[in-house]
Amino acid sequence: MNTRLRETAALVMLAGVSLVAAEPAYVGKWKFNAARSQLTGDTVTISSGADGTMTFDGQGFKYSFKVDGKEYPTPDGSRASWTQPEPDAWDVTIKAGGKLLVGYRAVVKGETMRLAGKLTKPDGTTSDFTVAYKRTAGGPGLVGKWTSTEVTMPVSLLEVAAVAPDGVTITDDTGAVFSGQFDGTAAPGLGRLKGSKYTTIFRKTGANGFEMRTSVDGQPMYAEVYSVSADGKTLTIDGTPVNAPTEKYKVVFDRQ
Repeated sequence: MNTRLRETAALVMLAGVSLVAAEPAYVGKWKFNAARSQLTGDTVTISSGADGTMTFDGQGFKYSFKVDGKEYPTPDGSRASWTQPEPDAWDVTIKAGGKLLVGYRAVVKGETMRLAGKLTKPDGTTSDFTVAYKRTAGGPGLVGKWTSTEVTMPVSLLEVAAVAPDGVTITDDTGAVFSGQFDGTAAPGLGRLKGSKYTTIFRKTGANGFEMRTSVDGQPMYAEVYSVSADGKTLTIDGTPVNAPTEKYKVVFDRQ
């Protein structure tokens, strides 16, 4: 190999090494670590009106409904319907575009409420989730202020990819996709959230971290900071609900 060819080959090899080294540490596949995560402490308030109308308010995600099986609009563009098959149980379905997104049953026993449901993925399969709440004000029945004490979330795997020229795509195994550039421009939700009123804004917080701010129908809802441990083995999401800043949460993932 002549000198010019050796020099060219060396430059190509160095360029390849440089590109690999420059890949952000958050890029990769990650598995949810329940033991190290903190998901409880969020509050939901359900209130009733004189005409039978009820209002659901979870950290600013607020809509009104009646327990009559009819569909009522929610802030993200989906529609919710509520029925009461038993005195202490309520069935809730959330649809978008006529397709079922979420279905769950809420059972109230005294001052506790437990939700058990399924989230439908784009391929038709489902993910189970459960949430237990304790009533902290109000009552009786479904009415009151509820604080979560136990959460089993449907997300178990997360994939983070870099997107040219300077952006990121986040995909979880429920089919939700968030993608955008680190330029402060609002981007729509994709995958399971395509066509919804979810939007996200991404900003860099450092070479290996970023912030994602989520809005629903133009209303800011969540600020999440993604950061990677020094050894590159752990991805942590520190979240703050914009409308309930004391109800912070932490989601931890291990590199796969």
